[in-house]
Amino acid sequence: MKIVLNTQNINLQNDFLVASKDISEIIIAKAEKMLFDTIKTGDVNAFVLDNTTLYIQKAIDFIKKKHPYIPVIILGNEKITNINNADIYISYIYDHSFLFNIIIKNLVNYENNFFTLQRLTAKITKKVYFGVCMYDPNRRMIYHQNKEILKISEKSGGILEMLASNYGKIVKKDLILERVWRKNDYYSSRSMDVYVTGLRKIFRENNIDIKIKNISGVGLILE
Repeated sequence: MKIVLNTQNINLQNDFLVASKDISEIIIAKAEKMLFDTIKTGDVNAFVLDNTTLYIQKAIDFIKKKHPYIPVIILGNEKITNINNADIYISYIYDHSFLFNIIIKNLVNYENNFFTLQRLTAKITKKVYFGVCMYDPNRRMIYHQNKEILKISEKSGGILEMLASNYGKIVKKDLILERVWRKNDYYSSRSMDVYVTGLRKIFRENNIDIKIKNISGVGLILE
């Protein structure tokens, strides 16, 4: 396993190296150029970034554009509120070596989950056919019997993209939340329910004989 740590803080570097002594390789990317070079290659399993880095948002955006399913962990010595699109935000105050041990212990499983998510929900660009309908992810347009029905929102499109590309198969809600919302919590789950209701309404109002069924405790299925 290969982890990139981006920080100029010597204490953070040393504590992270101690906590990760059983990891196969740790790359200390102190400078901007070295960090962006490693992002370009994509040959890493996770990025750990210090929130004091001036170019941190630029780095996160570049990582997610190039490799959306490589996890990004942000470390900070105070509440982190001004950084977007990372996967885990960790605030430390005094003894961060304890936190590092927890991170490293769980990072292998976390990275494996991201690999599964990438394999199952890789971004598609081609039109997806389901029943007598078709969804164009580039235009976010639903078609019924070759006729345009409606352009839908980004989140509705993300849900439909996953369900349509797995037509007739159950898709776990957790995967949809990670793929579309990039987080899995109570509020995101309730938000997803609203968008699913909206998709059902579109099908119903346009006399489309397609159902989104909720499989209790498992996920959703389009059929």
